[in-house]
Amino acid sequence: MLGWLAAAAAPILIHLWMRQTHRETAWAAVRFLRAALEKQARKLRLQHWVLLATRTLLLILLALAAAKPLLDSGLLGAGAPTHRVLVIDASLSMKSLDAEGRTALEKAKQVASSLVDAARAGDAYSLVVMGPQASAPLGRPTSDSGAARRAVEAVAPTQAVGDLGAALASAKSLIEASRDSTSGHRQEVIFLSDLGANTWAAIADADGERQAAALFDSVAEAAEVSVIDVGGSSLDAVAVTSLGVAEGLPSLAAPVEFVGEVRLFAGDPGERNVSLVVDDAVVAQRRVRLAVGSPAAVGFTHRFATPGPKRVGLRIAGSSDDRLRDDDQRNLAMTLSPRVRVLCVAGAPGAADYLADALDPTGEGVYEPVVVSDADLPTVDLTDYACVFLSNVRELSESEAERLTRYVATGGGVALFLGDRVDAARYNDTLAPPRQAPPDALSVHTPSGAALRRVAEEGRADQGAALADNAGAGGLAPGWLSASVAAPSYRVDPLGYEHPIVQPFRGWERAGLLTTPVYRHFPFTPAPGQAEVVLALENGDPLLVTAPLGRGRVAVLTTAATLDSTDPTTGQAWTALPAWPSFLPIVRELTRYLVQGEGAGRGLAIGQAITGVASPGTSEVVVVPPADAEPGRVAPDDQGRWTYTTTDRAGVYLFGPAGEAPTGAVAVNTDAAESDPETVSTDRLPDALRVRRSVGDARSDAAAATPTPLHRWLLYAALGLALIEPAMACWFGRGSG
Repeated sequence: MLGWLAAAAAPILIHLWMRQTHRETAWAAVRFLRAALEKQARKLRLQHWVLLATRTLLLILLALAAAKPLLDSGLLGAGAPTHRVLVIDASLSMKSLDAEGRTALEKAKQVASSLVDAARAGDAYSLVVMGPQASAPLGRPTSDSGAARRAVEAVAPTQAVGDLGAALASAKSLIEASRDSTSGHRQEVIFLSDLGANTWAAIADADGERQAAALFDSVAEAAEVSVIDVGGSSLDAVAVTSLGVAEGLPSLAAPVEFVGEVRLFAGDPGERNVSLVVDDAVVAQRRVRLAVGSPAAVGFTHRFATPGPKRVGLRIAGSSDDRLRDDDQRNLAMTLSPRVRVLCVAGAPGAADYLADALDPTGEGVYEPVVVSDADLPTVDLTDYACVFLSNVRELSESEAERLTRYVATGGGVALFLGDRVDAARYNDTLAPPRQAPPDALSVHTPSGAALRRVAEEGRADQGAALADNAGAGGLAPGWLSASVAAPSYRVDPLGYEHPIVQPFRGWERAGLLTTPVYRHFPFTPAPGQAEVVLALENGDPLLVTAPLGRGRVAVLTTAATLDSTDPTTGQAWTALPAWPSFLPIVRELTRYLVQGEGAGRGLAIGQAITGVASPGTSEVVVVPPADAEPGRVAPDDQGRWTYTTTDRAGVYLFGPAGEAPTGAVAVNTDAAESDPETVSTDRLPDALRVRRSVGDARSDAAAATPTPLHRWLLYAALGLALIEPAMACWFGRGSG
């Protein structure tokens, strides 16, 4: 715009041109006029120069006004403008209220708008919203303050944990992408957050995440980084932090005992009303005394009368003194049936009878075992069962193995009980991790089960290193079988009773667990990773191994669960376990472990996807979110798998085939750590991060850093000259007439 200063030369050029347009002609009478004209010559020249200067100055002022000079940048405003990346924390903790009833997010948006309003000419703004993922509503830097303010005002709170690493990555991308459009700009990143420890611990000292810390260092090299603390409240911080089923498996056959935890993170100790809510109706209530730092356990017992999916919640009575309301209830989802159904697949006649008797010795218990042959397995709908037991099944086809794997990955449980019909090579081919089974040399006996567990968990020693590539690569079984061996063991090692399956035996050494005789078994090499040895034999070989798989769990018993499995050379049964006193409690505890959280509503966190397997013939699955939100519809793939990703609010999500009543439910809950108002210590944060604890500091700093624009005053001056110039020309003309 300063190039238009050249236009100021136009009046001078016109003046010079007009001086050359007259001719001098000798005339006798001129000599009589010369004397009179000499009197006014000085006056006329002065008037001409004043008009010429006025017209030239008018054009200069217009050109300078268009260039928008700044007071602290010199007459021509040559100072570098700033590109500010505003990062607004939209995590759950930002919904906390202060004494005036304002949320931390509202204060953050107010400060962000103030920063935008204080922008000087040439400044550009970007916006990052820090939620479960990071988003950039503006897309790219903008100098349009109106657009920036509208984007800030549109930021909505979430119920999730803020992902600081994703926000840093987004800020870094915006800085790098803006180098062309904001060339020469200062780069500045400003976080507006409550500095909640649950979010900012990601870059705090040695406890932080390496990736997040590396991203922060990268951003700090390219820009000035600061955070404005918009948190702080004198109100109480109370929340329901857990809810689950205490004992047993939920069914209609017996009352269900619920146990939860309520915590007072900050505030005055006292009593609160806590209610058990079933399908939006309060069914029980009690008073709970709370003290800061001491979680209070609360229990309820409720008997359900009808089957189907149930929504259960533990709720704290609302209070005006609570800073955060979204954590006052925790949810649990259950799909109840008259009894807990367990599918027992027999690889030979009678192979599953001992398992069925252990589950339901009277015929009227909580468990309902259903025995089928391995030939019937492909036709059985697995979703009707809480877990599946396979006893002495020779082999599984690839389609059966894939079907069982999907069943476990979506929340089911599978236990593999081996025996004399089992083909170890086929098991390794279809059930073990995808690569070929390890050589026999890797199945060496270790000195103890504890040592073998260390190999499985840490991947150390030669066999651990050889199998490390297979860990987590897939497969239903958590390891590899070798050929069965006759290695009598008359004592079982419970490995310190650490696993939940054997914890009930602690202190009951005469219950028969330790003296279980095992005469033949399959040596088993657990895959390094999450496989865990629950019980081991005297020689160190695993007897019972468990592992998570997706949302479900799988277990392997390396000997038989029936007395009908015999050694072909001696005719002796593989083990006396099915007739031993410890068999019934082991089967019961194993069943409870496999279905733990499935029948009792294994919960998800905000943002995690709900997955399932639809029954054959289902063309569409309807998911009903909480709070009367619009139902979602998803189509299963060719294998019946479906995924629903819009889990952005806490509550119970019901689902089922389109046109039918819901057949399942999943609870989605907030992160209990978001309820804790503890903030990260500034001493733990990187030195390159400037922390401002006062909201007013942001405005004052922005004002101090913002030069005063002069273009309006220049326009006012130009307008004044535009009005004065005609008046002066008219007045001078009259005076010379």
